[in-house]
Amino acid sequence: MNGEYTETSPSPDTQPIDAPQSLIGRTLERRFRLEETLTMGGMGILFVARQLSADRPVVVKMLRPTLSEDPEARRRFEREIEVLSRLSHPNIVSLIDSGRDAGGLRYLALEYIEGDPFDAMLQRSTLSLLDLLEVFIDTSSALAEAHDRQIVHRDLWFDNIVLTPQADGRLGVTVLDFGVAKPIDARDRWDVTKSGEVPGTPAIVAPELVDGEPPSPANDLYSFGVLSYTALAGEPPFEAEHELELMRAHKCKELPDLESRVAEGVPDRWVDLTRRLLAKDPDDRLPGAADVREQLETIRAELDRSAALTTACVPGRHLDEEGMTPSDSPEDRALTSRERSEPRGPVEWTIWLLFGEEPVRAPMSVVIYLALILVIQILVIVYLLFL
Repeated sequence: MNGEYTETSPSPDTQPIDAPQSLIGRTLERRFRLEETLTMGGMGILFVARQLSADRPVVVKMLRPTLSEDPEARRRFEREIEVLSRLSHPNIVSLIDSGRDAGGLRYLALEYIEGDPFDAMLQRSTLSLLDLLEVFIDTSSALAEAHDRQIVHRDLWFDNIVLTPQADGRLGVTVLDFGVAKPIDARDRWDVTKSGEVPGTPAIVAPELVDGEPPSPANDLYSFGVLSYTALAGEPPFEAEHELELMRAHKCKELPDLESRVAEGVPDRWVDLTRRLLAKDPDDRLPGAADVREQLETIRAELDRSAALTTACVPGRHLDEEGMTPSDSPEDRALTSRERSEPRGPVEWTIWLLFGEEPVRAPMSVVIYLALILVIQILVIVYLLFL
């Protein structure tokens, strides 16, 4: 053997198993020591590891041991390595290395990013309007780099964007997970998605992908529009119980109104940009991510920075069928109803003062209450007459 490693399949009595905890403490090729399990997905396992040569934390993504000899899984894993090796940008996670250890485990090592997912920041309502704009500018910059390198991300979702507070008060933005990304110039060797399968997250799927069109940068622009709509409105443009129903909504349903849902101070230009990115026809969207970034930078230049720095971007509350918001207190709801209703007559005012708003919405209760009052009044009058 002369010290060389020869790739062999595991023997039947030592078949690999997907047990992440059993791998903790293992060192891959004497370079990356696995220290903590992050998550296990359909094809891969994520670990926090230590790069021994630099004594720093990294993220190791490992092809699941049970898939290590599966040709399709290996092709997908190799594609992700190829994609990441093409990219070098401050807003895109960096590939450090890749390999296969003596035990047959295939892996890639990525830079370790500290921070929170984009959606977690949104849920805490800690982002100012300017913060939010800066995040989208940096994200569009990352997309522009990927598209320039002929890469379509195909899964641009909140979970795949990490925000890291910086010393200067800004937020660092890093786009992650190119696991389903695809080179635009790919040929058969990269065509590893099963027939009829739409990769990525159904909540952001572009309408043309539902029809089986090949991936293009326009798909990512649509996903970007979904993120922008959701961040500004506080809810996604479409929701459904099932994935197929959700994808059909993106393809067929009219885009819900955005203007009435955004927070105060959101520029109309940003709303218009979001609406355009969500066009059903990819030709009606902007030409590219660089154009999106340019428009967002124009919005930033025109923004009232003093207000945008201090104003949290909290979307407008959404009205229910009665014109009220779910978060209103009962007192607020009664006030809203009184303000919306026609002027009350003496009887209505008496009912409202005695019983509040509920009897007006429940006529049978009003009749019962009035009957009781009438009986009491008659008894009082009779009592007074016979004193």
